[in-house]
Amino acid sequence: MRRSKQEILDLYRACQAKLGRAPGSQVFCKATGLRPADIKYYWPRHSALVKEAGGKPNEFVPRLSDDCVFEDYARVCLHLGKIPTEGELRIAERELKTQTSTAGTRFGSIATFRDRFRDWLANSRPEFIEILDFDGWSTPGKKPPIGETPPQNIGAIPQLHPFLPACLQYLDVLARGEQAPFETSDLSASTLFERRTADAFRCLGLEIRSLGQGTGRNADVLAVAPRERFAVIIDAKVRANGYVLGTEDRKFLDYAVNHGKELQRQGFEKLYFVVVGPSFRESDLTRLTEYLSQSPIRSVAMVTARSLIELVEESIRERSHFTLGDLDKKLFGNKII
Repeated sequence: MRRSKQEILDLYRACQAKLGRAPGSQVFCKATGLRPADIKYYWPRHSALVKEAGGKPNEFVPRLSDDCVFEDYARVCLHLGKIPTEGELRIAERELKTQTSTAGTRFGSIATFRDRFRDWLANSRPEFIEILDFDGWSTPGKKPPIGETPPQNIGAIPQLHPFLPACLQYLDVLARGEQAPFETSDLSASTLFERRTADAFRCLGLEIRSLGQGTGRNADVLAVAPRERFAVIIDAKVRANGYVLGTEDRKFLDYAVNHGKELQRQGFEKLYFVVVGPSFRESDLTRLTEYLSQSPIRSVAMVTARSLIELVEESIRERSHFTLGDLDKKLFGNKII
């Protein structure tokens, strides 16, 4: 027999009292054994039942912006003096009234969230910069969800990016100074990162001239496009907590001047200086641009390893349309990519 209208109203009020909120149609039917047709017999839509039962229909809540969640997450980090674990974040969210409940799912996993959060910190307010040096960035012992970096010593190499060469799958891991899975262990992360950075620009279609890490006043890599008449002076920087420009990096001016003059003699008209690393700060871009203002450099770009991965993958996916002219435009203008 069909339940009466009054019975359904009573059931709804009881269900609402138990949940502490107005239950949706699926939740209400599952809890009471009613069918959606039973409700539609008396009310044109579920919200009409909610209103008659004295409840408040659920309202659409727009998705919080990434900046809002990152800022609240930064408040939690400063409160704890470290990067929070899942349990610490849950408790701090309750105590501080922060809106960080989506940290573990917003980008698919907490590891990816922390990577994006690290990039965001590099260009955030000064009071948040110290978080880059906090403990707790890694999550050892936790099994990563499908699609994330797997632990070492497992079988086949997972293709996290279907259009990306296997040697570049973990470029962002190397940029943080961590040993990437499936890479030879007899080379340091810095050496591997330099080589893989060169590979990335080679995949983009440039000719590579590797100069070697630690070879005096030489940059790590020169990448040239003879037909398009532009060249890129590249330095690869491995940093666990994001790259910070130091006084020793005035050597960049030597790279720019010495390599720049030689490249100009070879007929390259447009010269770019690129630093590749895990993350960067806007203030360092400004300083480096000032350092190189008297050199032949046309523009300075700080490129995160993650962005370089995406750039290479996109260039391969769109190979029929991608040109080095597109890359020329991408590098023009002092910027963080």
